[in-house]
Amino acid sequence: MTHSSTFRGSCIGIAGGLFLSIDPLLIRLMRIDDPWVIVILRGLLMWSMFLLVHALVPRWRPLIGTPWPTRRNLPATVFFAIASITFINALAHGAVATVLVIISSTPFVSALLARLLFSEKVDRAMLAAATIGLGGVAVVMADAPYAGSMTANYFAMATAVAMALAFLCSSRVEGGTVGLPSLGAVAASLLVICLQLTPLDAIPALLAPTRGVWTLIEGALVMPLALGFLALSTRYVAPSHTGLFLLLETALAPFWIWSMFGERPGAQVMLGGAMIIGAVLCHFVYTNRRAALPAAAAT
Repeated sequence: MTHSSTFRGSCIGIAGGLFLSIDPLLIRLMRIDDPWVIVILRGLLMWSMFLLVHALVPRWRPLIGTPWPTRRNLPATVFFAIASITFINALAHGAVATVLVIISSTPFVSALLARLLFSEKVDRAMLAAATIGLGGVAVVMADAPYAGSMTANYFAMATAVAMALAFLCSSRVEGGTVGLPSLGAVAASLLVICLQLTPLDAIPALLAPTRGVWTLIEGALVMPLALGFLALSTRYVAPSHTGLFLLLETALAPFWIWSMFGERPGAQVMLGGAMIIGAVLCHFVYTNRRAALPAAAAT
């Protein structure tokens, strides 16, 4: 990959991680206790925005893709849908701390699957950065309760695998990739509705203005941008690098909650967050300098 594409992909991925870090704050503001309701509303809103942009801004279609399944985007769509469902089940059955630590293995899983399935070379710099980032996650979660069932652990590991496969499949989609997470989200939403996993008659009451505005921001703006940017970054950087940007959520989410609710993060959270952000930034600088070397040698 060229220096310009590596730089572009890293910036897009970091932007996706930054948007994703706002998600926990918005979920708190939404005050919706049933996780299946969040899956339904998020999926429908994400896809509605995808469909609206596809219809009103034709010049963006090569970038965002099609708002319906095709032979090329189906694998990525399926894995994004699986990740949506398994993540909610992981949170429903176990401690958030345990779930986040396990899902933080996504960069490692992505690198391993890329090696096994596509014979891609493992990037040692990425593995080093992911190791430091995972250590930062462990520091952040050191004070949190680690109680939880093995069922939650299995769902969390399934989420890491599904996200890794979703990024790998996204990198091989020739058309637009920004809308793939939205397509997967609505697939998960429709599955929850068809299986009747939660009563639908209570949903309208949750869309009152005091809650509905945050639900709208989360589902129609933040999540499409966050996951869309992450999926788009796979066109410019290795999918395992994209998994590294997911760690920014663990690092920054406590600080957004602090700014809104006054819940000041402890020293371990600050230390762990600094480790994660430092790992991502150091990897960003290193990969861009390494990509610039061939260009400099050619001049």
